[in-house]
Amino acid sequence: MRRYLFCSTLAVLCLIAPAFGGKLRPPTPAEQQVLQKYENVINKTLDQFQSDDWDENVDYSVNDDVAVAPDSGRPLDVDEMFQRTYRVRNGSERWNRIIAPAMAKMQDEPDPAKKIAIGQPLQALMAVEVEVHFNSIVSIDAPAPGGKAYIQVPGTAMAYHATANPYTHGAAYVLLFGDWKSAKWDTGKTAYSFHFAHPQNTAYIENVVIQIYRADDRIQQLLRAIDWNAVNAGMTK
Repeated sequence: MRRYLFCSTLAVLCLIAPAFGGKLRPPTPAEQQVLQKYENVINKTLDQFQSDDWDENVDYSVNDDVAVAPDSGRPLDVDEMFQRTYRVRNGSERWNRIIAPAMAKMQDEPDPAKKIAIGQPLQALMAVEVEVHFNSIVSIDAPAPGGKAYIQVPGTAMAYHATANPYTHGAAYVLLFGDWKSAKWDTGKTAYSFHFAHPQNTAYIENVVIQIYRADDRIQQLLRAIDWNAVNAGMTK
């Protein structure tokens, strides 16, 4: 399935297919080879999000019908992204241990305010959302350098708690891969601006951005368990 997303931050994500119009084109053989490698690496990484506790839905993926946007100012830019949603499986160990008791407590609570206080964090515990983009011009929802929001995740160039969360409840993390260490912090954009080594319309993927939201306990498990260094193999040397 195709999704037209090219904006740089969650705050300004928008559908802009009309802006490209007829300018979208099929990938060249060299671009197709780069995209196939990237697709394989990201799919193998995201497959590790699966477990018996979660039902997976593949919302969007980079696949054979991908089209290239030739005038975006990036080495390679396409009209597709990866997005998967994981929801707690009814009757699973996680459901029985965490979700069902909280739901019963919420239903038994007569005070509406306390009912909401139980229900809001429960929403976050019931799902994990992950999005993957490449060749981002700027970082996504990054905090200012040097703050406690930055975390250590082996294999990443940077990892941090995001400053925005489109799902309101739960955690928000961003993992950056590529040469973000050379990126300069732009106070005006409140973001790191990425410097591409290759010109527009060349078959290179220079960075990958992974955004993960909602169930904080599950996300922290994934941050520890997954070999995030493997994502670097999806970029072009």
